[in-house]
Amino acid sequence: MATDPLAGSDLARVPLPENVYGFGWAEMRYLLGRHATPSSQMALTSLGFNAAPDDEVVAAAGVASLLARGLAAARGDQATSRGEAAVLETVFARGLRWSGISSRDGEHSEHGQHGDLMVVIEDGGIIAMLQPRSLGTWFVGLNDEVDHPGPVLARAIEAMRQMQGGTGRFALETRTLDGEPTTRFLWPTDGGWSVADLPEAERRPVSGAELGAFLTRLLPPVRG
Repeated sequence: MATDPLAGSDLARVPLPENVYGFGWAEMRYLLGRHATPSSQMALTSLGFNAAPDDEVVAAAGVASLLARGLAAARGDQATSRGEAAVLETVFARGLRWSGISSRDGEHSEHGQHGDLMVVIEDGGIIAMLQPRSLGTWFVGLNDEVDHPGPVLARAIEAMRQMQGGTGRFALETRTLDGEPTTRFLWPTDGGWSVADLPEAERRPVSGAELGAFLTRLLPPVRG
């Protein structure tokens, strides 16, 4: 008797929010390696791919997956990125500012604390928000709100807060190609947030409505 190869499989696609796209680990590594620029090197480091394998097998797996999903087109023995993959490739190659948002939920268990991470990359025309997910996948959000980076970061932090039930601590580190990174620590409060330069430093209250403007003032300037 033949075995049904789809037995037990859910054929429905996993729904993603609007303007959010899924990429596999090999696809990400391939797109990160498409250009050799200071920005792409910073993206490698910010996303934790700087020590990841980058051999021909990984690149072939990444481009094959993009081709199969219609996110790349073959040009002889080369490939050209398409759609959201092309946008992401451009952001990696031309990034101007990188912000890492990390969180810990403050709950201790036998498995330790639970946390999350988001990396936000701005290239002057697009803001890409990248989150690692299970089994080496990444969720990528893309928008063009480049004139309002602080509110974009504030919404990202608030979304992570809601996912964690409103507890824990958040850290925001932002850097550019030239200059020292800026770091702030944030704790949820009933009225919004309390913010400090260091984990044990004095905290100042910031309302939820003011957080976007507050973060805008903290962001280091970028070269155009």
